[in-house]
Amino acid sequence: MDQDEEALLSAHGLSGGYGRVPILHGIDLDVAANEVVGVLGHNGMGKTTLLKTLMGFLPPTAGRVRFGQTDITRLPPNERGRLGLGYVPQGRGIFPQLSVRDNLRFAWHDYGAGTEAEVMESVLADFPRLTRLLDRDGGALSGGEQQLLSLARCLMGDPAFLLLDEPTEGIQPSIIEEMAETLLSLRDKRGLSILLVEQNFDFISDLSDRVLVLERGRITGTLSRADLSDRTKVDSFLGFGAARATRGGPGTTPGPARRAGQPDVPPPPDMRQPRAAPELPSTFASTVTSMTIRRPTLAQMRSMADRFGMSLSDADLQEYTEIIEPYMQAYDRLDAMPDNLPEVRYPRSPGHFPSPSENPMNAWYVKTEVRGAPDGRLRGKRIALKDTICLAGVPMMNGSSIMEGYTPEIDATIVTRMLDEGAVIAGKAHCENFCLSGGSHTNAKGPVHNPWKRGYMAGGSSSGSAALVAAGEVDMAIAGDQGGSIRIPSSNCGCYGMKPTHGLVPYTGAMGVEQTIDHLGPVTNTVADNALLLEVLAGEDGLDPRQYKPKVFSYTEALGRGAQGMRIGILKEGFGHPNSETDVDQKVLQAAERFRDLGARVEEVSVPEHHVAMDAWTAITLEGLQDGMMWGNSTGTNYRGLFLPSMTDHMAQWRGRADELSHSLKTCMFVGEHFQRQYRGRFYGKAQNIMRRCNDRYLAALKQYDLLLMPTLPIKPQPHPPADSSLSLYVQRAFEMVANTAPFNGGLPAMSLPCGLAEGLPIGMMLVGPHYGEMKIYQAAHAFEQSGDWRSM
Repeated sequence: MDQDEEALLSAHGLSGGYGRVPILHGIDLDVAANEVVGVLGHNGMGKTTLLKTLMGFLPPTAGRVRFGQTDITRLPPNERGRLGLGYVPQGRGIFPQLSVRDNLRFAWHDYGAGTEAEVMESVLADFPRLTRLLDRDGGALSGGEQQLLSLARCLMGDPAFLLLDEPTEGIQPSIIEEMAETLLSLRDKRGLSILLVEQNFDFISDLSDRVLVLERGRITGTLSRADLSDRTKVDSFLGFGAARATRGGPGTTPGPARRAGQPDVPPPPDMRQPRAAPELPSTFASTVTSMTIRRPTLAQMRSMADRFGMSLSDADLQEYTEIIEPYMQAYDRLDAMPDNLPEVRYPRSPGHFPSPSENPMNAWYVKTEVRGAPDGRLRGKRIALKDTICLAGVPMMNGSSIMEGYTPEIDATIVTRMLDEGAVIAGKAHCENFCLSGGSHTNAKGPVHNPWKRGYMAGGSSSGSAALVAAGEVDMAIAGDQGGSIRIPSSNCGCYGMKPTHGLVPYTGAMGVEQTIDHLGPVTNTVADNALLLEVLAGEDGLDPRQYKPKVFSYTEALGRGAQGMRIGILKEGFGHPNSETDVDQKVLQAAERFRDLGARVEEVSVPEHHVAMDAWTAITLEGLQDGMMWGNSTGTNYRGLFLPSMTDHMAQWRGRADELSHSLKTCMFVGEHFQRQYRGRFYGKAQNIMRRCNDRYLAALKQYDLLLMPTLPIKPQPHPPADSSLSLYVQRAFEMVANTAPFNGGLPAMSLPCGLAEGLPIGMMLVGPHYGEMKIYQAAHAFEQSGDWRSM
């Protein structure tokens, strides 16, 4: 719109969505009197949400909407209609059991341009096709005739402005052309303004003075009428075949058609019909009825060729775009198919974001109540999920503003298993920003506080999970662990946290960091609850590549066996780290003596590779997360399993919003990217080889001993860094405690159990077993728990 034109409809900073799920983000648009503005975008980009918000069917969460000189931000739809806004919804919305005549009569208003008969006569003059159909039921019309009726019915209210939602959807080309001619005629006769959302490029370019490109709820570009005839500019926004086309067959580039009154100008040479693509096997032969996938632009092809180190001319690249067209059509067909996702079995509501008064530790992200089966092993148990775990219909943000606004459509495997056993999912617990912190200060919604001492670390990355269990707000919680993130917060909060053998618990439906270190496990206030929950969680689901024929046991059978005769090795290298606190080491050694009193044989054992394992974990984690979580948008490739494309799409937003990532994640990204780029991933591979050797050394010690014992963390919970802390302190607080936990993310099971207090804060002891050695860990942990109250040890 020219700056000297006055806007008839304007929106500024408009945000909104459905309930607490944001869809629109800061929309700015202006439409002048007698102007037609198109909004082009794929399915799911927010086009319908935009029109519903402008019409008042959805309340905005931010921003203003004006119509003429009136602020209509809070007006209901009927008042907007009285002012002159007309809305034609996607799907037409006619009354199928009423005749065409009655559909039109129903839409007449006494504040319109005349009597009912006068207005109907005027409208039918513009829609002559409907005259012979007046006595036919709306439901008996063709799709195109229903769309014309929907337009005509809207005009019965004498609007000055039309909001049109996908009017060409499912309509045959002849009706589409008739509709375009009718709308252009109405614009000229009535001075109508139109805001049109569409995927059909030909239709939108025929009508529009300019086109806005909508992606993920944001306007990302504008195409003027001149731009619509410039293939380069169109391609820069849309790519080849990004939208449906009325004219031309598959493989052609949609371009603007001749508008009424315009001279017939031939297209530029490079927009003419391309050479025929080579024939491919019949696999590629299915008809493409809708080209929804963006084709690469010439500039994008050039960029890819440069990245590949290929020397190709523009003519070569153009020919390659033609060669790959059948493959692009395979993606069109994939895009049109329904996905194959697990069913959601139990009803639920999206819950609510708790107020500070009901969330004093800032441990909750969302509170809800999803009830499972009426009976089962977890009947009545209230469970919190780490906010990396999918709970269908309930928001998830993984501690990051990047993921905020995402709502998964599936339940994770373990969620279904718990609900099948009678659990109640009480909500989502805050975690650290993309799980890259052992401190509890990196969540985008603020720090999570230790339930024992406000202002101190609850531990990360499963900070909220442990805090809620320790505070008694839930009976159990699910946490995730890539470098200690179950055990660190369990130690800091005084809970029992089990990191099971890698692959014992399916990770399906949870956001990961790096597949070879991803673990899910239980956090509880008692060993018995921990063993019970693991019984429900454990076992293969056929969808997680991390699983390789896991051995599953009845873990509650380990309870009550006592520690008599058990062999426990005190790992020498687990003590005396450069930052180890004396009171922590002493409390854990005292706990080891208690095992001796319980009849266990307790001796010191040395595994020098314990320090080497820390270095191997560093390379695996930092390079792996950069390759899989960041560039792979949380999923990556090269494995079979359950993928969640909606999560992948949402995660990909980090590329345009990297400043919002936490300082601890940025630190990891710099290291991971450097070694992947400069050293080609060789150190990642070497680290995996060395971690295998470290595990062999641990397992050699575990042939002599049933379990290894050491402090979970070398230090007590530390204070949160102040808001104005240096980057160095912020990052230090994220990783200073992982020296004993991270080495066992090579796959061995490890559990933190509380063994005492110092300065009013809990201290954790860690027990490590061989692969699938959870039974021995629970046997020893239960014996220790029953020997006395850990708070007074």
